[in-house]
Amino acid sequence: MELSSALIDHLAVSPLLFSIAGVAIGIVFGAIPGLNQGVIMALTLPLTFHMDSYLAQVLLIGMYVGGVSGAMVTGVTLGIPGSPAAIMTTFDGYALAKRGQAARALGLGVSASLVGGLISWLCLALVSEPIARFSLRNFGSFEYAALVFGGLLIIATCSGKNFVLGLTSGLLGMMCALVGLDLVSQVPRFTFGFETFDSGFRIEAVLVGIFAIGHLLYDISMRALPPRQISVRTFEIWRSVLALTRHWFNLIRSSLIGVWIGILPGIGANIGSVVSYFVARNIDRDPESFGTGREEGIVASEAGNNATVGGALIPMISMGIPGSGADVILMAALLFHNIQPGPLLVLEHPDAFYGIIATYLVATLLAFVFLMSLAVSLSKVVGVPRSILVPLIFILAIAGTYSLNNLFFDVWVMIGFGVVGLLMRLSRLPSAPFMIGFVLTPLFEEKFRASMMESNGSLMPYLERPLALAILLFSIAFAVAPAVFGLMNRASGQRATDRKEETG
Repeated sequence: MELSSALIDHLAVSPLLFSIAGVAIGIVFGAIPGLNQGVIMALTLPLTFHMDSYLAQVLLIGMYVGGVSGAMVTGVTLGIPGSPAAIMTTFDGYALAKRGQAARALGLGVSASLVGGLISWLCLALVSEPIARFSLRNFGSFEYAALVFGGLLIIATCSGKNFVLGLTSGLLGMMCALVGLDLVSQVPRFTFGFETFDSGFRIEAVLVGIFAIGHLLYDISMRALPPRQISVRTFEIWRSVLALTRHWFNLIRSSLIGVWIGILPGIGANIGSVVSYFVARNIDRDPESFGTGREEGIVASEAGNNATVGGALIPMISMGIPGSGADVILMAALLFHNIQPGPLLVLEHPDAFYGIIATYLVATLLAFVFLMSLAVSLSKVVGVPRSILVPLIFILAIAGTYSLNNLFFDVWVMIGFGVVGLLMRLSRLPSAPFMIGFVLTPLFEEKFRASMMESNGSLMPYLERPLALAILLFSIAFAVAPAVFGLMNRASGQRATDRKEETG
């Protein structure tokens, strides 16, 4: 009943208009290479502090969904994905477009995005409340500290192909979160004698710096010539939608993979797209043809990356752990309005809990309509002169960050972390582990200290309480699994090489 009421409330004039605006803006920014949904959400974050909390979450979720969905348009028509989440789509989508079937590629991609989003919404609607109520009944400070520790451990080890890069990024975020006064003793930490650092770095300024300014600086430093654009007509895109029925099994499988990947903290749409794509490729009868214009590759990639959005919202609203960088921004907006995501959200703020679920459904449907109707026009957005776009975004970022506290210190923090964001991209450090580590470290410190006070400094309850122990064991097992599998694969490869040499 609560969810149906939330859906009805969302269809009121103001929420619907904000949802339309959020999805439209997200799609446009998602279609522009280098300016994805994280950039526009970070830029918009300071503005939401002066808005109603419900309208703020509606706007940001619309941008979130629209940004992930819109990234494929320029990937198919220009060969340049709007964000890393659409890279796998570009391989087959652009190859298909060059053969004169751009409309078919767009129709399949947009339709797969819709189905992936709907399946992940169904999972979000069905499991979020049970998870939240279970956590409320069974989670104490020990379980919560173990869960947050698991989130920190997982994002450091599963944020890309390189273990060291993910670990380094996560640790940097954790270190930056420790700047300021100690939670208990109020003794300054890592302030180097500067009193302005006593309050620490505001998450909003760090977010804008890492996601918006860092992206812009990197995009400016990596300028490239615009590619040849492929023409396509709107009615041809609509006509290609029915072709999706041929790929129903691939669609459902890729969507469920995307939901699973989204639930894991710090993974995001990029990895969801990659895993879905390679699962489809590896079980296909002709895997070598992927990348040459296979429809299966487009469907798997787009269903997978869009399904991660709903999956990532599950741990955020149920347990207070953001599933991706975009969820960090959404979580920051809720925290500013004194709404704490987590197990208590469904009891203390049911309007926000069910409102997020309802908003995600409406945004998914709106994204489909917009993309099907405006895909042709969106492919030309990349032509916006950078001389106009970049200064405008810098001005908005500075004005929005200054409005937080009317302090230039926050602006300098934003600029400083913008440089950090640029350096991270140049050194291939992923930004999601940094930001999630930055957000989760204070929460972990709070829960861990509370557990230590409860047990008089003993760590034994973490081993004696079944749920806390299970969470720790699962987190550790998940963290070391990639390294173990890698060693096993290398060992089997070495044995195969040795056998060849012996028989040769």
